[in-house]
Amino acid sequence: MATLSSADRALLESPLPPLRRAALPDGGEIEYRCAGQDGPTIILLHGIGSNAGGFRAQFAGLANRFRVFAWNAPGYGASTPLAGPEPAVEDYASQLHRWMQTLDSSPVHVLGCSWGTLIANAYAAGYPGAVRSVVLAAPTRGYGTLEPAEKSRRIAARLAPEARTLAPAVRAAQFLGPAPDALVIKRFGQLSEAVRVDGLAQATRMLFATDGIALAGTSAAPTLILAGSHDQVAPAAEHAWALRAAMPQAESAMLEGCGHILKLETPSRFNQQVIDFVHKHL
Repeated sequence: MATLSSADRALLESPLPPLRRAALPDGGEIEYRCAGQDGPTIILLHGIGSNAGGFRAQFAGLANRFRVFAWNAPGYGASTPLAGPEPAVEDYASQLHRWMQTLDSSPVHVLGCSWGTLIANAYAAGYPGAVRSVVLAAPTRGYGTLEPAEKSRRIAARLAPEARTLAPAVRAAQFLGPAPDALVIKRFGQLSEAVRVDGLAQATRMLFATDGIALAGTSAAPTLILAGSHDQVAPAAEHAWALRAAMPQAESAMLEGCGHILKLETPSRFNQQVIDFVHKHL
């Protein structure tokens, strides 16, 4: 089993900031966590099976330099779902912008993980004046170009009850790199604590309606793409590097030995990549 460094262990053992709620200008609310008092603002967007609490190591490692905010996306935790069963990625970006208006923190640096990278790019494309830079961690290209029958099959498989009750060890083997530390497995198992069936269904349909490659080409924001060398969920060759080809402004880095959950598997390296990139685009 891989052994965490003392620095990584301290980050993953750090306490979480408390949950808060923000009332949105036109109704509904967003549940979120935040840390840090001074510095530029970084917005953290979680993946489809995760929540704001998954950024424990980023709150601990970044809050001494930045104001750090992470939402529970619409339909997750206590955040109000979006209207309709099949919201578009632009609907999530619009809700993100409404939340940003309550924080009075624009322009911001946006960090998306996996499914959250689609929202990050949609926000950068739709609200370019609000975004200084974007970090895409273990990004997905989305599945909007699949044939309708294949989309329907995959959506049904993802939303089936048995898909949501897989044993933690099975899920860890799929999502994490080789021989992860027990603490990483524990934190990975906590990612789904704020996932709700209605929010997951909306998010899944958005994932399968979005062509992330085309979307990436509409963003002009300075962008860093981070990929894991052992990512089985969104292999870099099919996802991260395809997105990089669509984004001539993008920088990229491969995090060796990691799977799909970079922020947990190598938090010190992950945080340093973010710090260095954001400081280039203040």
